[in-house]
Amino acid sequence: MNKQDKIEQILQSLDVNQRVSAPDFFYTRLKARMERESNDDKKVRAWILRPAYALSVLVMVVVINAFVILKSEDTRDISTNDTETAQSIAAEYSLNDNNVMYDLTSEK
Repeated sequence: MNKQDKIEQILQSLDVNQRVSAPDFFYTRLKARMERESNDDKKVRAWILRPAYALSVLVMVVVINAFVILKSEDTRDISTNDTETAQSIAAEYSLNDNNVMYDLTSEK
C-alpha cells in the first residue's frame, strides 16, 4: 500500500501545477527576430546570385573542367607505359600464375 500511496501523492501534486505563461510581447519579439533572420538569408542569396559572381563561378568551373580534360589526355599517352610497368611487376612477383582458366563445360 505504501507504493500506491506514493503514486497518489505524485498524481495529486500535478493538480496543483499551473500552466506557464510566456513573458509579455514574447511572440512579437520572436516574430520580429524570425523576419530579421529571413531578410539576412535573402541578402546572402541575392549577393551570390549577382551576375558578376555567377559568371565568375561559371568561368572557374569551365577552366577546372578544361584542365582536368587536358590532364587526362596527357595520362592516356603514358598509359601504355603504365601497362608495361604493371606487367613487369606482375612477372617479377609471379602474379601472372594465378590466371588459371577452368573449363566449366566439361563433365567428368
